[in-house]
Amino acid sequence: MWSLGETASCESGPAWVFFADGYYAEVQLPDGAPAALRIWRDEGDAIAYTHAHMPFAGHERPMRVRHLTIEERSSERLVTRNYRGVARIFHRCPATSLKAPKGQSGH
Repeated sequence: MWSLGETASCESGPAWVFFADGYYAEVQLPDGAPAALRIWRDEGDAIAYTHAHMPFAGHERPMRVRHLTIEERSSERLVTRNYRGVARIFHRCPATSLKAPKGQSGH
């Protein structure tokens, strides 16, 4: 799980949850449901990804592959630049940062 922003914010705010099977979800910490799902692949100097916001309008068309160019990478921080040239900075958060939504006992 990685918070998104200039500074680490594992208590609240946008985050991306990367799964080992090549999917990831865009969530709002601490207890937001997924707002977008994507497919990702680490290409070494970039992260290739597709982008689809729920409820998946246009899902019958192939998704465009985009890239986040990696400018800095460490175990705790990832600095990237998107296809528009905008910096996207990720900070590692513990898995416990994402809570179950209110009224739901667990994930």
